[in-house]
Amino acid sequence: MDGSQFTQTQYRNTAPARESAADAEAIVTELENRGRTARFVLRDRTREEHEATEAAFAPFDLENIDHYRAFLTAHAMALPRLELRVTGLGWQGWHPRYPRLADDLAALGIPLPAPMIAFSVTPVTAWGVQYVLEGSRLGGRVLSDRLPAGTPRRYLSPDPDMGGNWQSFCAAFDDACTGADWLDEVTDAAIDTFRAFRRGAVAMTEDLR
Repeated sequence: MDGSQFTQTQYRNTAPARESAADAEAIVTELENRGRTARFVLRDRTREEHEATEAAFAPFDLENIDHYRAFLTAHAMALPRLELRVTGLGWQGWHPRYPRLADDLAALGIPLPAPMIAFSVTPVTAWGVQYVLEGSRLGGRVLSDRLPAGTPRRYLSPDPDMGGNWQSFCAAFDDACTGADWLDEVTDAAIDTFRAFRRGAVAMTEDLR
């Protein structure tokens, strides 16, 4: 199952109500006055989608090789076209991980799945996509520790400078924010990115044994 049967409008009924432009601007101002930054506003706005995506991947037992193959396949459905869309946009320090994912699947004898069709990305919304992709690198470090010895893990293995890269991304993200409208666009893109990975998880969960 390649995930292409899912539409981008799926899960839309679970999205939280959006504020008016005036309310959003007030929220941003209030949070900034408390020492909060645009990144934390985005984190709060996407918390439910983040948690729902983590829940969708919860059935995958990474100590089970079949589950691990399915986990990587789910990511390989969503990742390539998202990465292609944001290449050259947003944070200039960003780099793709799909080649590592493809290497792991090849080492496990699994063909690459057909990628999902990605939503359109602009120079603004690229920041929302990259927020999710960069955050997933942090989660990958935890997941990598769960894998049995000898399991191919290039995709989940952390870069030596991962912590510094995350801080650099966050600083660039906050500098790029131009206000409430910018955050609205970025929030929508981050939510769509979480949902893309969730569609992959749902598709592959059906194949778990």
